[in-house]
Amino acid sequence: MRPTTVQRGPVTTRALRPFLGAAVIVRTFAATWRGTLLSCAKDSAWFVVDDDDIVLRLNEIVSISPAER
Repeated sequence: MRPTTVQRGPVTTRALRPFLGAAVIVRTFAATWRGTLLSCAKDSAWFVVDDDDIVLRLNEIVSISPAER
């Protein structure tokens, strides 16, 4: 099953799990990134965008959706 967009209410690790290892588009209040979700923990998520590691607190994430390749 393909993950769908997560955007209403707070983002949780349970909602992020289907996206692990996948290319995603992540929107925060400050920026939008396209990268790969590598890991998620109790209150944060780790993405790789190009060659940069991005760690976001879950409460910073406005939405996450699959990136079309």
